[in-house]
Amino acid sequence: MEKQETTGIGWFVAGLGLGALLGVLFAPKPGKELREGLVTGAKDSKEYMATRSREAREQINTMVDRSRDQINTMVDRSRDQINEYAERGKDVVERGKDAVERGRERWSGMVDRVAGEAGVSPRHEEPEN
Repeated sequence: MEKQETTGIGWFVAGLGLGALLGVLFAPKPGKELREGLVTGAKDSKEYMATRSREAREQINTMVDRSRDQINTMVDRSRDQINEYAERGKDVVERGKDAVERGRERWSGMVDRVAGEAGVSPRHEEPEN
């Protein structure tokens, strides 16, 4: 899209120059009027290009600002989701630790009960981590 606009501006400037040259060659005006007309045309073209350049710069700045806002919004959402998943992961780990501890307590209780029924003193050894 940008390439087409640049090409269009290039053709516009080329056409402007060609038109000015043809105007000089075929103009029935005296030299002073012709020069003033050329100067006026050049000033008008300069103002037109300055206006178009300013408008293009404003549009680009608007798009950049909008893009920056969208990126910041996506980063914030992603950060929130990552934090939420991290919290969920911590909860799962804690539940897992609790389950392991309950399992150890049950196992220890069963060992004590079975040892008592067998008339043996239970050995309590800490499991290796």
